[in-house]
Formats: sequence, structure tokens, C-alpha cells
Amino acid sequence: MTKAKYIVCAAIALSTMSACGDFLEDYSQDTAYVRSYEDLDELLLGNGYMPTGEPTHIAEPEGMYVNQAIWYYPYIHLMGDEVDYNINGSGEGGVLSNNEPGNHFFGYYTWQQQVGINADGTEIRKEDDDWNRIYKHINICNMVLADIDNQEARTDDDRMERQRVKGEAYFLRGAYYFTLANLYGKPYVQQTAATDLAVPIKLTEFIEDELFERNTVEEVYQQAINDLQQADELLGGTTRKSYYRANQTAARLLLSRLYLYKQDWDKAASYAQQVINAGDNRLQDLKAMADDQFFLNPKLPEIIFSMGTGGLRRSFAADAQTFGITSDFYSLYNNDNDLRKTYFVKWNADYNYPEYVKGGLRTDMARSALSANFLLRTAEAYLNLAEAAAYSGDEQKARQALTTLRSARFSADADVTETGSSLISLIRDERARELCLEGHRWFDLRRYAVCSVQPYTKTIRHNYTQMNYQLSYVTWSYEWVPIQSRFYELKTDDAAMTLPIPKEVIDFHIGMPNNARSMRSPVEVVNY
Repeated sequence: MTKAKYIVCAAIALSTMSACGDFLEDYSQDTAYVRSYEDLDELLLGNGYMPTGEPTHIAEPEGMYVNQAIWYYPYIHLMGDEVDYNINGSGEGGVLSNNEPGNHFFGYYTWQQQVGINADGTEIRKEDDDWNRIYKHINICNMVLADIDNQEARTDDDRMERQRVKGEAYFLRGAYYFTLANLYGKPYVQQTAATDLAVPIKLTEFIEDELFERNTVEEVYQQAINDLQQADELLGGTTRKSYYRANQTAARLLLSRLYLYKQDWDKAASYAQQVINAGDNRLQDLKAMADDQFFLNPKLPEIIFSMGTGGLRRSFAADAQTFGITSDFYSLYNNDNDLRKTYFVKWNADYNYPEYVKGGLRTDMARSALSANFLLRTAEAYLNLAEAAAYSGDEQKARQALTTLRSARFSADADVTETGSSLISLIRDERARELCLEGHRWFDLRRYAVCSVQPYTKTIRHNYTQMNYQLSYVTWSYEWVPIQSRFYELKTDDAAMTLPIPKEVIDFHIGMPNNARSMRSPVEVVNY
């Protein structure tokens, strides 16, 4: 492990704590008194979970609107192969401006060495927002776990509630470390995980004037496993109020995903099967959905857990939005019986591009919008089971799991007959179709590239297009029109498949090793 050090800034201001409620009573500038496990429950709900709220456009400045939800790592939707600049969709009423996502997230979208840089290279935006937010949540979990056992529980119901709070704190901490490992660490490879660097691990609740090292991928994965297994045990038999709180099924599904990333096929399949066997969250049969109903709705029966904001439809929708589903990705929906081609994506004839419709109306600003990057659904359990079973050679189980999922998505002929490499390719394509724009694809592309069974390679191509708002002599109205497109490419064996440590961290902590990235220039320029 490297000897370079890093101070993890996870301090929580008392003013932030007090926003959770009036249960914290100040006795000094740096201490507060917790009176019961209910206080810790409120603290966890208010500051441990990613906040939900009114979803906004991903490039609007934070704090622009009252009750606006904070976007967490929205750039993962822009780094993979699901979306690209929507040149065909440009026109009157577009959202392109100086603050549009293409410029706002240029460094992420085109895999630059410095991800906070804008398209002209004239401005560098902050890169450590997600780093700081997630460590802040982790520190809240640490605070809860340090004090929860000290809280009185007089009745059996109280003891179960205290146990639930403890289980949720373990779930969240494990989930956050797993997320950080996949944002800032290399994908898990058994031969190198013990030396590949990920992120620092901090498990104490107090502010430490201490230097922390970047822990390895293996260490961070093991910490996430330990936490999620504790959550699995503690949350069994407890009762939650809504799917905005974690439960045992959520812990088991996330463990299934973690072991799938870790290439431990047996454990990935085992936890996925436990989720399916629980039978708490049945698959939504698309054949039974109303024509005017959107899929990711608050009453969707297969929701297991959601935290953070949704609202991707506002950025990947009709009415000349900046980004649209790529033609190549849309072509994955190549079966005429696949109803996801109606309820997930569809062809927009007015703007001549594939439209994302999974998340509801573009103008839907309901607080209950489901998360665009931390959503657990039963469908994933079937996909995890199918993939793990196929890798380990149990093709019958893999086909059965995939057929069950497809039966809820197809109008007819959902049976799977593929074998060998064709079966694995089908499972991966089904995962892409089913989980599109839910925050999976970027992480899946990373792990497929290092998979010990049928490693996957691909070149992703993105265009950054400069637009101008001008009078069209065809329609005699002002429209956004493309001026120049710059095309960038990324191969799955490129070092840029891993994010750099935020610039602010590197600038402050001289000598801390970063994740290597090269300068990236366009491979093609087209003028219009």
C-alpha cells in the first residue's frame, strides 16, 4: 500500500445536524446530546441517506430552486454508451445554453484527464462534491453505529426498532464504500485487487486530525461486504415504513451485485436467489400496464429500495433535450415482442431520435420520483442470477432466470434457448435493456472488460457539438443548430475507465497518488 496520506474531511456541522430536527441539544461548539434511538433514526434519515426532492435538470446550478434535490454523480450516465449528443433533436425550445450539460460535464463526457474542465478549457469546476457528500454520509453512519447500542430500549418493539436503525446504518455505509470503490478504484480483479488503490476507509465517528491512506480495492470491498452482511443479519424481521429505507432484501440484492462485481459467482447467485425467494417484490408485467402509465412510478411492485433523486427524463427526453439515447443502444431493443420498446425507450418521430420514456413525463417534479442512480429492483436479482449461473456453467438456471424476467417484459415468445457465449452475450444485452439509465451501465462496462469469463471489449464514441441559437431560413424561426462536432473515443482497456481522484484532494495533499489518465483530443472534427 502506498505511504501517501490523506485527511478524510467528513466533519458534520451542527447547523446541518439541526436541520434534521430539534433532537440535538448543543452543549458546546463540538458536542451534542442524543436522547434516544429515535433521535439517531432521525439523524440517519435526514443526513445518512441521499436526499430525495424535486428532480431538476442535471446542469442547473445547485440551490437554484427551493426544495431542489442534489444530483449524485450524474456523470455516470454520460460516460458510457447509453446516450450521446442529440443533434437531431435540436430545435426551437431547446435547453442548450452556457449551462447545458455538454459543457457542464465536458470533462466527464469526453473522459478528459481533468474531469472538471469545460469544453473551451477556460474553466474548471469543482470535482470533489460527490467525494465530500458521500464521506459526510459515511460519517453520519459512523456516528449512529458508535452510539446506537447505548440507547435504551424497554420493550421488544423498541429493541427491534433500535436493531433496524443499526442495520440501516450498516447498509448505507457498505453501499457508500462500494460506490466509492467503483467510482475511484479500478474494477475488481482478484490478482491485483490487493494492490490496486481505491479510497480511504474511515470508521470512527469523531473528527480526526489524522492522515489516512488510500485503501486497496480488496480492503474497501471487504469493508462493504462486512457492513452489508451485518445489515442482512440485523434487518431480518424488522419493519420499515417505505422503500426509501433499507431492509434485508435490499442488503441481499446489493450483496448479490457486489459479489457479481467481485466475480464470486456462487455467492452472487445465492444472494440473488434469496431475493427472488423472498417474494416481496414481484416483477411488473408490462402486458398489464396501461398505455399512459410510465414504468418507474411510485407504485411499481418490484421496487426494493430507492434513495437520491430521479428526473433523468428532464435531461434525456423530447422537446430538444441535450442528450438522447444513442442509435446503437436503441438497436438493442431489436425484438418486436419486447414491450420495453414502448415503456423504456421509443422512437420520437417529431424529433427523429430515440427517446427515453422510462421515468415518466419530463415535467413530473414529484418528490416520489425514483432514483436515477441508486435504485434496487427485483429485475436485477434475475439478471444477477442469470449472469452468475452462466459464468459458473449452470446454463439451465441462467436460461430459467432470464426467461422469467423476459416473460414480464415480452408480449410473446420470451423463452431463452441460447447456450455458451451466445447466452452470456444475451444476458449482458438484457441487462443493458432492462437497467438502462439507472446507473448500472458504466460500472457494467468496466467489469465486463476484466471478467475472467468472456471478457468484453468495446470502443465508445461520443460527440461534443457546439450549438448556435439562430434564425432558420427553412422554418423562419429561431432554433438551436449544430455548428461543429468533435468526436472522442474510449476503449474499455483505457485507464480513463476509472475516475481520477478529485482535483481538490490532489491539490491539497501533495504526493497522493492519482489514477493515471492521459490528455484526450478529438479523433474527428465535423463542421456544419
